[in-house]
Amino acid sequence: VCVGELLQQKYDIAVTNPPYMGSSGFNSTLSTFAKKNYKNSKSDLFAMFIERWNHALNFDGYNSMVTMQSWMFLSSYESMRKNIISKLTITNLMHMENMVMGIAFGTAVTIFKKNYLKGFKGTYHQIKFKDISQKDSPKSLPITGNRFNQISQDEFTKIPGQPISYWVSENLIHDFVIGKRMDEVVTPKVGLQTGDNNYFLREWWEVEHDKIKFDAKSIPDAVESGKKWFPYNKGGSFRRWYGNYDYVVNWENDGQEIRNFVDDKGKLRSRPQNTEYYFKEAITWPLITSGGLSVRYREYGSIHDVSGMSAFSDNVDVIYYIIGMLNTPLGNNILRILNPTINSQIGDFRNIPVIVNQKYEIINFVQQAILLTKEDWDLNENTWNFKISPLI
Repeated sequence: VCVGELLQQKYDIAVTNPPYMGSSGFNSTLSTFAKKNYKNSKSDLFAMFIERWNHALNFDGYNSMVTMQSWMFLSSYESMRKNIISKLTITNLMHMENMVMGIAFGTAVTIFKKNYLKGFKGTYHQIKFKDISQKDSPKSLPITGNRFNQISQDEFTKIPGQPISYWVSENLIHDFVIGKRMDEVVTPKVGLQTGDNNYFLREWWEVEHDKIKFDAKSIPDAVESGKKWFPYNKGGSFRRWYGNYDYVVNWENDGQEIRNFVDDKGKLRSRPQNTEYYFKEAITWPLITSGGLSVRYREYGSIHDVSGMSAFSDNVDVIYYIIGMLNTPLGNNILRILNPTINSQIGDFRNIPVIVNQKYEIINFVQQAILLTKEDWDLNENTWNFKISPLI
């Protein structure tokens, strides 16, 4: 039987571990084919296989696949998820942590039923690496104390982006329904891409001190200062409330050199995005959140980049309130619902639900936390506000 005939048939059951290849590895032929025929799943070959074999099922057929977990959460698969949730039924999903299958990324074994069963409660379960015995199999199933749930996929439609967040409680889903989206309360914005950080960035103590403007409040203020170097918010390590003031960036003459930075073919390498938000005080958090979400207050005077994620408000009390909310275990849990990977994208932040209740005692607690961690940061002799060692 030729391959063409096999692909034209309909099947009652499909079972496979499809190949994985991100779109960056596609050649021009495959890239064109993917964009034309698999608009919802074109980001990776495995996702295209999911879509292809779901389509090849008979009515009431089943498709079982072992794939990467990324389709469950990432924004690039949002349309694919919405199509699955509205037209198919996820009957079972085993979610496996990094290294459970001997590979350094999370995987999912999913069983899709061809038709949509409203209200059907699928069975979801997570296997962690610590759950695996020496024989490379779970010690027990389901695993006591691990994430196990039976939930209708209809609940996922109440969460922005419709991630397959099967462990979410009813109360938290309700918060998504009644709360405001974060981007209705503050304004999240990505920042500057220099095109070459090694060339344009320095740690603040590597350059002449009198060429740094630490407290610019706007672009005109920065230009009028005549300074070359300005604080740069690059994200940095896990630290809550305040800190990670390490880098400065060459923004001389309103970033003239960065704005005109081109490659050998004359193509611009830099992207000075959302410049109207440069130098404003902000809420900030790092792109990489492997240790959990850590949110900080950023004083006015800095330019933010794409790793120093930032959000803005003209009301400083709102900034304090949001920082306080996000630095709780609940804030971290909500972000993990929207995206359990270690990369905290700006789109995930936008979708966090906020129940606005600016209680001043909360704001006061946040101000105290910021003040204490600022004092702690400035005790380090490598910081630019260092005055004297606390041991003296």
